[in-house]
Amino acid sequence: MSADLAQKTCKMCCMEIPKDARKCPHCHHFQNRLSMILFHPAFAVLGACIPLAGMLIVFSTIFDQGENYQHYKDQIEITDSEIALGETKSGATVAVIGTIRNKSPVPWKEIQFHAEFLDAQGRRTDVGEREDGSFYLPANGMSSFKVSFRREFPETNYVKHTVRVATAKDARARW
Repeated sequence: MSADLAQKTCKMCCMEIPKDARKCPHCHHFQNRLSMILFHPAFAVLGACIPLAGMLIVFSTIFDQGENYQHYKDQIEITDSEIALGETKSGATVAVIGTIRNKSPVPWKEIQFHAEFLDAQGRRTDVGEREDGSFYLPANGMSSFKVSFRREFPETNYVKHTVRVATAKDARARW
């Protein structure tokens, strides 16, 4: 009879419960330490936060825009270039053909070239900016390029030129 009356106090609600009860019938609180730890609300919050943190990491890698070109612009240089004048069915053209070197550890894509054309006196006669979406410049590598524009002035106005890279995107970035 004394075995039936063996009681203990619930650690949470202080109600009398049977001595061998693992869970309080009043507050539903587990009585042994392992169950108290495993079924603590903090573990439920932690269990919900881990997938959320994983999703944040995945989204940050998906929408990462990569390195900023402005930090590396001094490491990308046009090593040589020349002017090529031509005619097509749609009109006269001027192109800059050359070689570009990337000394940075970042591969670049969607490079936007900016070209200025000067006459014999050194006056600027024409400018052009062209983005080549398919152009890829490997990290620590070299590549040839060609940028073509519609020519608006006579050939004598295209004596000298300068060309530079205006912008580029990190090729490792998804967008």
